[in-house]
Amino acid sequence: MIVDADSHKFLTARTLPKMVLIHPTIRRETGQLDITVPSSSSEAPETRGETFSVPLAHPATYLAHPDQDPSLDHDYVVWDSPAQDGYTVGSPELHAALSAFLGRNVLLIRKGLTKRTVADVPGVVHSEALDPVVGFADFYALLLASATSLAELNSRVPTTVEEKDPTTLEINRFRANVVVEGLSEPWEEDGWKQLRIGDEPIEVGFRCARCMLPSVDPDTAIRHKQLPDAVMTDRVVQPLSAPKVCFGMLASPVKKQGGVLRVGDPVTVLESYPRPASGPYIRDEDRTN
Repeated sequence: MIVDADSHKFLTARTLPKMVLIHPTIRRETGQLDITVPSSSSEAPETRGETFSVPLAHPATYLAHPDQDPSLDHDYVVWDSPAQDGYTVGSPELHAALSAFLGRNVLLIRKGLTKRTVADVPGVVHSEALDPVVGFADFYALLLASATSLAELNSRVPTTVEEKDPTTLEINRFRANVVVEGLSEPWEEDGWKQLRIGDEPIEVGFRCARCMLPSVDPDTAIRHKQLPDAVMTDRVVQPLSAPKVCFGMLASPVKKQGGVLRVGDPVTVLESYPRPASGPYIRDEDRTN
């Protein structure tokens, strides 16, 4: 996670859109995370700079004596969660490149060994029995999205627009890490409660209320003032987050020890809310908030 070097508050592309032009690449064969930082503060996507590498795994010295690591701090701020532990990773050159590109002094940090749970986040719906554990993610480990719903949404996007305006919304605008294909109807995912993806049981928490980030083009960092909200006015379907529009479902693995999801895994709906005769699905959290 990138944080302000002074306040230790988390930073995202919600307030720094050009952050989407920083390119991370996981190299499992080498155990490295490669981070390519544009060479200047320019938002031109073709302006690529230097690539830096940081290890994917916690250093052995940290795991043996975490409290003795000089890079460890306990005051990192993510939303309204209690202060979190984390430690800086990467070279001074990486931090300098990130700071120069973002126009402020920043650090790259990794989550420490303590757990952060959804219960720590005020206002977030969760199962008391499940109590999902996350690192620096907003709320849940998984964000499920439907390709069928995205196609329906794209059918609403105006085709007569200015040259700079998008005519198609790609799924990466919505930052889903699980995309489900083959649903017969758009917005079916609104009614999901329990799933199985491959062999892994998944609990669906609640709808994902969207911030302004989907309006940022991930290829150019240009923010569109109207899309996608202007074509999603009927997607204000979750009372606890109104007037925000919703796209995708926040979910968590049931197994505390985690599991493995693979591209191409079948998705089985084990339990869902009744399909309404009209209007949006009514979920438990809609009745209680």
